[in-house]
Amino acid sequence: MNHVSALLLAAGRSSRMGRLKGLLPWQGKPLIEWQITQLRQSVIDDLIVVLGYQAEQYEPYLQAFEITTVLNTDCNRGKCSSILKGLQSVTPHTDAILIAAVDQPMRGETVNRMIRFMKQSDKGIVIPVYRGKRGHPVLFSATLKEELLQINEETQGLKNVLRTQSEKIAELHIDDSYVLYNFNRPSDFLNACHKERKETDAYK
Repeated sequence: MNHVSALLLAAGRSSRMGRLKGLLPWQGKPLIEWQITQLRQSVIDDLIVVLGYQAEQYEPYLQAFEITTVLNTDCNRGKCSSILKGLQSVTPHTDAILIAAVDQPMRGETVNRMIRFMKQSDKGIVIPVYRGKRGHPVLFSATLKEELLQINEETQGLKNVLRTQSEKIAELHIDDSYVLYNFNRPSDFLNACHKERKETDAYK
């Protein structure tokens, strides 16, 4: 496995959060900048950022990075539309595709471990697991690209791929609580910030 692409989904309206999730402050920078930085510090070869709702708000934070941006004008149709839009820009010679969301912060080292794990296994999907719970992002072998291109909201998107391809899933048990962070609502974000502050204080 020599070439890995990543999709970072940042096209949603953030209606439950009440503000653009990608601009939430995380570890001293806007969340979208944190996400891109982590992916650029990993062994990912190509990073495709899918924008949509209020895309212009994100553009100042993207200019310093070597990335591909695509605009999903159908972002109101749900996350599947953003994944499908991003997949159109994935290079044909990629070996694996990481699918990540801007509101689910990740660490670059976890991404690297997932890629190494897929290389060592014969599985087509790698999911990180923290304390018995599956998390994100998810890494797919490019051999599953056709299945990914069939996703839709009616069949629950990527969940349907994970159901129908369950025998190809490898779980990577990892000591990284970030894989469970999911900032849907203000309470999710505030709880994560509180947890991060407690862990930082514990090391002082």
